[in-house]
Amino acid sequence: MVAALAVGGVLLAVMIAVSGYAAVILPGDARIPLHFGSHEHVLLMSKRAGLVVWPALGAVLFGVLGGVSASSLASDWVPGVRDVLMPAAMCVVLGFQVGALVLAARWPSPLEQA
Repeated sequence: MVAALAVGGVLLAVMIAVSGYAAVILPGDARIPLHFGSHEHVLLMSKRAGLVVWPALGAVLFGVLGGVSASSLASDWVPGVRDVLMPAAMCVVLGFQVGALVLAARWPSPLEQA
């Protein structure tokens, strides 16, 4: 359990660092996508909002899964699952964040599309 929290904390720090790096390399008018399940449901956020939303989602996930893993709700889980669930979920969110930032770097800016 403690190892899962430590790994989850490191992954959250990596998400914050990735946003910091993207803040430096992305142009000011970049649009960062946030997908809602399919390609038809995409919200293009401003650079600032996009760089804050992804680590915020990671922090919420870290808090919720960390709280559930530490509570009695996790006592009936298959042994070992609560030690893997949070780091695995954090890796998935980090992967989506990196993918969104790569897309933001490749997409033309709104000024170039006009």
